[in-house]
Order: sequence, then C-alpha cells, then structure tokens
Amino acid sequence: MSGAKDFRYLIPQRIFDELTQKASEEGNKDYIMHFWVFADRKENFGIVNKYIVNTDLRKSKVHVKPRSWMRYKKSKIYNMRKFKQELGVDIVWQAHTHPSGNEKLHAIDKRILKYLSNGVMLIIIPTNKEKAQEANLVGWYYDKRYTKKPIIEKMVFEIISE
Repeated sequence: MSGAKDFRYLIPQRIFDELTQKASEEGNKDYIMHFWVFADRKENFGIVNKYIVNTDLRKSKVHVKPRSWMRYKKSKIYNMRKFKQELGVDIVWQAHTHPSGNEKLHAIDKRILKYLSNGVMLIIIPTNKEKAQEANLVGWYYDKRYTKKPIIEKMVFEIISE
C-alpha cells in the first residue's frame, strides 16, 4: 500500500516563507541548495515543524550524482536516525531547490530514489520575478519495493497558519 495515499502534508506559512526565501536569496538563486525537513505525524497527516540546511551536500549549479551510492545511502540512514533521536521528530525528509522552477524529479533525483528503492524527495521552488515563478513546495513519494514499475506519487503541501 502506498505511503502517500490518504495522507495530508501541512506546512506552516512561516516555515514555507523561510524555506522559499532562503532559496530565493541573491547568492542562492542560481544554485541547488539541500535541506533536511522535519515533521510530526498526527494520525493521517504530517505537519512540518522545522528544517536545517544540509551541510553534507554543497551548493551546485547542476544536479550531481553521488560519488559513492553506498556512502550516500549510509549517510542518509545515519542522519535520519540521528535527527529522529536527537530532535524527537517523527518524519525526516531530504529536500533541495530547483532554481529552474521545474516541479518534476530530475533524472539524478530518480536515480537516487531508484537506488534507495523507496523514499521521499522534496523540491523547493524559489520565487523568481524575472521568470514570473511562484514559490512552491512539492514532494515525490517513490516506492519500488513490491512492484516492477515504481510507484511515484506527488505529495501536495497545504500551507496552514500556525
């Protein structure tokens, strides 16, 4: 059964604004930035409560495939467990920006998710007035554990007031 079905994704307006603003800042607007996003699970919905910049992955202008797939996977699992224990959060997601405004998964994003066999990747779309681009946050749930063809579902985040 899918992890994204019948589950609502909520993000407070303040956190949404901070994430998209950080991605839109002058020094960042042409670079892909990486984040860890944390949420608490409440019955059938998750509420984003904080985020941090992922300093393990540096900013780049293009998507970069991991040097070592195994090291990437081990680092992700280690960090997720560490954050869950230290911060007391239920859900940990990786996120990165797409300065181009494309909400779809990039080919490298798909390869990473395919290697992990299941997971979630959040894409932060920064505001860009020159391109008439609105800020947005989109998630992609990926699961290839039980089927030949992967299940890829869009996670739509609802902005809420705190």
